[in-house]
Amino acid sequence: MSEVGAALIGPSGMWGPKIADAAERAGNLRLVTCYGRDEERRRAFADERGIEAAESFEAAVEHPEVEAVLLVTPNDVHAEQALACSERGRHVFVEKPIADAVAAAERMRDAFAAAGLVLAVGHGMRRLGGARRTKELIDDGALGTVVLAEANWSLTGRLSPEGWRWYRERNRGGPLMQLGVHHADTLAHWLGPITRSHGTFGHVVTEAEADDVGAVSVEFESGARGTIAGSYVSPPTYTMRLFGTEAVLEYSLDMSVWPQAHKADAASRLALRRKDGRETIDFPERDPLAEQLAEFARAVRGEGSPETGAEEGIAALRVIEEAL
Repeated sequence: MSEVGAALIGPSGMWGPKIADAAERAGNLRLVTCYGRDEERRRAFADERGIEAAESFEAAVEHPEVEAVLLVTPNDVHAEQALACSERGRHVFVEKPIADAVAAAERMRDAFAAAGLVLAVGHGMRRLGGARRTKELIDDGALGTVVLAEANWSLTGRLSPEGWRWYRERNRGGPLMQLGVHHADTLAHWLGPITRSHGTFGHVVTEAEADDVGAVSVEFESGARGTIAGSYVSPPTYTMRLFGTEAVLEYSLDMSVWPQAHKADAASRLALRRKDGRETIDFPERDPLAEQLAEFARAVRGEGSPETGAEEGIAALRVIEEAL
């Protein structure tokens, strides 16, 4: 398969370089150009990667060697940028959440479907080795019937007025929209659709406008219940627990390796607790970011479709939006 030429939009943040690294590891994507509003950082990124620094968003997307666009930008511009790409016949990989509102995400879904273009959403946490092994355990009945789920992703935030996450209007839901939305996707992948959610959000510690803590109660189609929580002020935490009739599954990630997602499995622990004791569960290490980008490139070439496309992105977003 020939490499897919791609433009990266948003190279200046923390996550843009991680996506660029993952694109290189994917092996079937080739970064051609990049664009970000900070000219100095944009040019430095381009020089480091040996690619072109576009003078505008439009110039990056319209580059003749670009077939696909990687959007690593603020939530509230995802829809506008993705729709602009679809109008130019470009496939899109967009980081989660798919958009800042379900209505906007649905417009994206419909536009890409009408144009026959691929739209993939960056919900890579379900691809971790520990998460994949958990899905196998559930499907094999190792937990019995799962009745309750608990999930938390907290990161100490570096919030400042210069960054978009500071502002409530641009970062609705704070850590739940940025982090908890991953758990919404992973839990639905494990346990089936989430049909209802209720939330409480608060501004407790930081000076930022946006909420710095939140908790969402969810109801699954199966009848199970769950909670998704997170904060911008606690020490880095990534934990998930599933309570079944036969066992309790405990899954945690040592966040000292973050944001190096390809090292996350080596720093993860998975265990089953039964009445007769506790069993540590082994699982293979995976590279979730490279895996999802390689899959995206194959889909662009007509080989399959993204595991987390528009519908999966909308479902995860709806959990948080409904809670808000």
